[in-house]
Amino acid sequence: MRDLTLTRREEARLTKAYQRVLLGGGFPNPERAGCPGNEILRAFAFRRLGHDQVMDWIDHLGMCTPCFREYTELRKQVVWRRRAAYLSMAAAVIIVILSLGWWRWRSGHQTVITAHNHIVADIRTPLVLRGSQAPGKGPLVFQRGFDDVSFYLPEGSRAGSYEVAIFREQMVEPLTSATGTATMEQGMTAMNVTLDLSRIVPGYYLVGIRLPATDWSYYPMIVK
Repeated sequence: MRDLTLTRREEARLTKAYQRVLLGGGFPNPERAGCPGNEILRAFAFRRLGHDQVMDWIDHLGMCTPCFREYTELRKQVVWRRRAAYLSMAAAVIIVILSLGWWRWRSGHQTVITAHNHIVADIRTPLVLRGSQAPGKGPLVFQRGFDDVSFYLPEGSRAGSYEVAIFREQMVEPLTSATGTATMEQGMTAMNVTLDLSRIVPGYYLVGIRLPATDWSYYPMIVK
Protein backbone atom coordinates (compact mmCIF):
# COMPACT_ATOMS: atom_id res chain seq x y z
CA MET A 1 0.00 0.00 0.00
CA ARG A 2 1.39 3.40 -0.91
CA ASP A 3 1.96 5.83 1.97
CA LEU A 4 -0.53 8.68 2.27
CA THR A 5 0.69 12.25 2.65
CA LEU A 6 -0.58 14.74 5.19
CA THR A 7 -2.41 17.81 4.01
CA ARG A 8 -1.05 21.25 4.85
CA ARG A 9 -3.69 21.62 7.51
CA GLU A 10 -2.73 18.28 9.05
CA GLU A 11 0.98 19.17 8.94
CA ALA A 12 0.26 22.48 10.71
CA ARG A 13 -1.86 20.74 13.32
CA LEU A 14 0.88 18.16 13.91
CA THR A 15 3.47 20.93 14.35
CA LYS A 16 1.31 22.56 17.01
CA ALA A 17 0.94 19.18 18.75
CA TYR A 18 4.73 18.87 18.84
CA GLN A 19 5.01 22.35 20.33
CA ARG A 20 2.48 21.61 23.03
CA VAL A 21 4.30 18.47 24.13
CA LEU A 22 7.85 19.77 23.79
CA LEU A 23 7.31 23.30 25.06
CA GLY A 24 4.31 22.85 27.30
CA GLY A 25 6.01 20.74 29.89
CA GLY A 26 4.63 17.40 28.74
CA PHE A 27 1.40 15.50 29.41
CA PRO A 28 2.23 12.31 31.31
CA ASN A 29 -1.17 10.59 30.98
CA PRO A 30 -0.11 7.62 33.14
CA GLU A 31 -3.52 5.95 32.73
CA ARG A 32 -3.17 6.21 28.94
CA ALA A 33 -6.68 7.54 28.76
CA GLY A 34 -8.02 7.64 25.22
CA CYS A 35 -4.77 6.26 23.72
CA PRO A 36 -5.21 4.66 20.28
CA GLY A 37 -2.93 1.68 20.74
CA ASN A 38 0.18 0.63 18.86
CA GLU A 39 -1.56 -0.46 15.64
CA ILE A 40 -3.18 2.92 15.04
CA LEU A 41 -0.03 4.81 16.02
CA ARG A 42 1.98 2.66 13.62
CA ALA A 43 -0.57 3.24 10.83
CA PHE A 44 -0.37 6.97 11.49
CA ALA A 45 3.44 7.00 11.63
CA PHE A 46 3.68 5.06 8.36
CA ARG A 47 1.06 7.35 6.77
CA ARG A 48 -1.45 4.59 6.27
CA LEU A 49 -4.21 6.13 8.33
CA GLY A 50 -7.18 7.63 6.53
CA HIS A 51 -7.58 11.39 6.55
CA ASP A 52 -10.89 11.05 8.35
CA GLN A 53 -9.01 9.80 11.46
CA VAL A 54 -5.80 11.80 11.25
CA MET A 55 -7.01 15.04 12.83
CA ASP A 56 -8.38 13.33 15.96
CA TRP A 57 -5.15 11.48 16.63
CA ILE A 58 -3.03 14.55 15.96
CA ASP A 59 -4.91 16.34 18.74
CA HIS A 60 -4.34 13.34 21.02
CA LEU A 61 -0.59 13.38 20.37
CA GLY A 62 -0.52 16.98 21.54
CA MET A 63 -2.07 15.98 24.85
CA CYS A 64 -0.33 12.64 25.58
CA THR A 65 3.43 12.40 26.08
CA PRO A 66 3.60 8.55 25.95
CA CYS A 67 1.78 8.43 22.60
CA PHE A 68 3.87 11.33 21.34
CA ARG A 69 7.11 9.48 22.21
CA GLU A 70 5.89 6.21 20.68
CA TYR A 71 4.81 7.99 17.51
CA THR A 72 8.19 9.77 17.30
CA GLU A 73 10.09 6.47 17.54
CA LEU A 74 7.90 4.94 14.86
CA ARG A 75 8.54 7.90 12.56
CA LYS A 76 12.31 7.34 13.06
CA GLN A 77 11.80 3.79 11.79
CA VAL A 78 10.05 5.17 8.72
CA VAL A 79 12.96 7.53 8.03
CA TRP A 80 15.59 4.80 8.48
CA ARG A 81 13.69 2.35 6.30
CA ARG A 82 13.41 4.89 3.52
CA ARG A 83 17.09 5.76 3.79
CA ALA A 84 18.00 2.09 3.68
CA ALA A 85 15.77 1.60 0.63
CA TYR A 86 17.35 4.59 -1.14
CA LEU A 87 20.86 3.38 -0.27
CA SER A 88 20.06 -0.12 -1.54
CA MET A 89 18.66 1.32 -4.74
CA ALA A 90 21.69 3.59 -5.18
CA ALA A 91 24.04 0.66 -4.53
CA ALA A 92 22.18 -1.46 -7.09
CA VAL A 93 22.45 1.35 -9.67
CA ILE A 94 26.17 1.76 -8.97
CA ILE A 95 26.73 -1.99 -9.34
CA VAL A 96 24.88 -1.99 -12.67
CA ILE A 97 26.85 1.02 -13.92
CA LEU A 98 30.17 -0.51 -12.84
CA SER A 99 29.23 -3.85 -14.40
CA LEU A 100 28.30 -2.21 -17.70
CA GLY A 101 31.49 -0.15 -17.61
CA TRP A 102 33.60 -3.23 -16.95
CA TRP A 103 31.82 -5.15 -19.69
CA ARG A 104 32.37 -2.33 -22.21
CA TRP A 105 36.01 -2.03 -21.16
CA ARG A 106 36.44 -5.81 -21.36
CA SER A 107 34.82 -6.02 -24.80
CA GLY A 108 37.10 -3.23 -26.05
CA HIS A 109 40.28 -4.80 -24.68
CA GLN A 110 41.00 -8.22 -26.03
CA THR A 111 43.04 -10.54 -23.86
CA VAL A 112 46.60 -10.77 -25.10
CA ILE A 113 48.13 -14.26 -25.02
CA THR A 114 51.93 -14.19 -25.14
CA ALA A 115 52.67 -17.91 -25.26
CA HIS A 116 55.06 -19.13 -27.97
CA ASN A 117 53.93 -22.20 -29.86
CA HIS A 118 55.33 -24.33 -32.64
CA ILE A 119 52.78 -25.43 -35.22
CA VAL A 120 53.18 -27.75 -38.21
CA ALA A 121 50.76 -26.74 -40.98
CA ASP A 122 50.68 -29.39 -43.70
CA ILE A 123 48.64 -28.05 -46.65
CA ARG A 124 50.01 -30.42 -49.29
CA THR A 125 46.58 -32.09 -49.52
CA PRO A 126 43.25 -30.18 -49.76
CA LEU A 127 41.72 -28.76 -46.61
CA VAL A 128 37.94 -28.60 -46.29
CA LEU A 129 36.47 -25.09 -46.14
CA ARG A 130 33.49 -24.69 -43.80
CA GLY A 131 30.31 -25.76 -45.56
CA SER A 132 32.17 -27.54 -48.35
CA GLN A 133 31.26 -31.11 -49.33
CA ALA A 134 34.57 -31.74 -51.12
CA PRO A 135 36.83 -34.51 -49.81
CA GLY A 136 39.85 -33.50 -47.80
CA LYS A 137 41.12 -33.15 -44.28
CA GLY A 138 39.92 -30.80 -41.59
CA PRO A 139 41.11 -27.28 -40.82
CA LEU A 140 44.48 -26.35 -39.41
CA VAL A 141 44.55 -25.79 -35.65
CA PHE A 142 46.57 -22.87 -34.30
CA GLN A 143 47.08 -21.74 -30.72
CA ARG A 144 46.67 -18.20 -29.42
CA GLY A 145 49.95 -16.42 -28.87
CA PHE A 146 53.00 -16.19 -31.11
CA ASP A 147 52.97 -19.21 -33.38
CA ASP A 148 56.13 -20.34 -35.14
CA VAL A 149 54.50 -22.16 -38.04
CA SER A 150 56.24 -24.66 -40.32
CA PHE A 151 54.23 -24.70 -43.56
CA TYR A 152 54.46 -27.61 -46.02
CA LEU A 153 53.15 -26.02 -49.20
CA PRO A 154 51.14 -27.80 -51.94
CA GLU A 155 53.02 -29.83 -54.53
CA GLY A 156 54.36 -27.63 -57.31
CA SER A 157 54.81 -24.55 -55.10
CA ARG A 158 58.03 -22.83 -55.99
CA ALA A 159 60.66 -21.50 -53.64
CA GLY A 160 60.69 -17.79 -52.85
CA SER A 161 59.13 -15.14 -50.64
CA TYR A 162 55.49 -15.66 -49.58
CA GLU A 163 52.95 -13.56 -47.74
CA VAL A 164 50.88 -15.22 -45.01
CA ALA A 165 47.82 -13.60 -43.42
CA ILE A 166 44.89 -14.49 -41.16
CA PHE A 167 41.40 -13.50 -42.34
CA ARG A 168 37.94 -13.54 -40.82
CA GLU A 169 36.62 -14.31 -44.30
CA GLN A 170 37.75 -14.10 -47.89
CA MET A 171 38.38 -10.75 -49.60
CA VAL A 172 38.61 -8.67 -46.41
CA GLU A 173 41.46 -6.95 -44.59
CA PRO A 174 43.74 -9.41 -42.77
CA LEU A 175 43.75 -9.52 -38.98
CA THR A 176 47.49 -10.20 -38.88
CA SER A 177 50.15 -11.00 -41.48
CA ALA A 178 53.76 -12.03 -41.91
CA THR A 179 56.25 -13.00 -44.62
CA GLY A 180 58.37 -16.07 -45.03
CA THR A 181 60.84 -17.62 -47.44
CA ALA A 182 60.04 -21.04 -48.85
CA THR A 183 62.78 -23.46 -49.77
CA MET A 184 62.87 -26.90 -51.36
CA GLU A 185 63.56 -29.64 -48.83
CA GLN A 186 63.64 -33.30 -49.88
CA GLY A 187 61.15 -32.70 -52.68
CA MET A 188 58.84 -30.52 -50.52
CA THR A 189 58.39 -26.77 -50.49
CA ALA A 190 58.54 -25.62 -46.88
CA MET A 191 58.83 -22.34 -45.02
CA ASN A 192 58.80 -21.04 -41.45
CA VAL A 193 56.69 -18.05 -40.45
CA THR A 194 55.95 -16.43 -37.10
CA LEU A 195 52.29 -15.32 -36.81
CA ASP A 196 51.15 -12.99 -34.07
CA LEU A 197 47.88 -14.51 -32.85
CA SER A 198 48.14 -12.93 -29.40
CA ARG A 199 45.03 -10.78 -29.95
CA ILE A 200 42.98 -13.19 -32.05
CA VAL A 201 39.95 -14.49 -30.19
CA PRO A 202 39.23 -18.21 -30.46
CA GLY A 203 37.16 -19.14 -33.50
CA TYR A 204 37.08 -20.12 -37.16
CA TYR A 205 39.33 -18.22 -39.60
CA LEU A 206 41.14 -18.53 -42.91
CA VAL A 207 44.87 -18.49 -43.44
CA GLY A 208 45.86 -16.96 -46.77
CA ILE A 209 49.12 -17.68 -48.58
CA ARG A 210 50.37 -16.08 -51.77
CA LEU A 211 53.38 -15.00 -53.74
CA PRO A 212 53.64 -11.21 -53.95
CA ALA A 213 51.20 -9.61 -56.44
CA THR A 214 49.22 -12.84 -56.89
CA ASP A 215 45.84 -13.97 -55.58
CA TRP A 216 45.44 -15.48 -52.13
CA SER A 217 44.98 -19.17 -51.61
CA TYR A 218 42.79 -19.72 -48.56
CA TYR A 219 42.93 -22.58 -46.07
CA PRO A 220 40.57 -23.15 -43.14
CA MET A 221 41.93 -22.81 -39.65
CA ILE A 222 40.75 -22.80 -36.07
CA VAL A 223 42.32 -20.66 -33.35
CA LYS A 224 42.05 -22.18 -29.88
